[in-house]
Amino acid sequence: MSERPVKTFDCVESMRQIRNQLSAEIQGMSYGELVRWLRARRYADPVLERLAERAARQVRVAEGDDGEPARPFAER
Repeated sequence: MSERPVKTFDCVESMRQIRNQLSAEIQGMSYGELVRWLRARRYADPVLERLAERAARQVRVAEGDDGEPARPFAER
């Protein structure tokens, strides 16, 4: 059997460190504070940025504030 290559990057350990940092940062936040914190985040990955923008837009629409003039439901 051949020897396993030495890991230069441990994905699981990296994920755990990031999760712990985020948990410490948001610990004790109220729901409103957490929502504002999430909305203020910017993502390096353009796909994640588009997903975050789309989710925020859906929340605004659900809350009745989509940033567009009011129009009949059938036109939406």
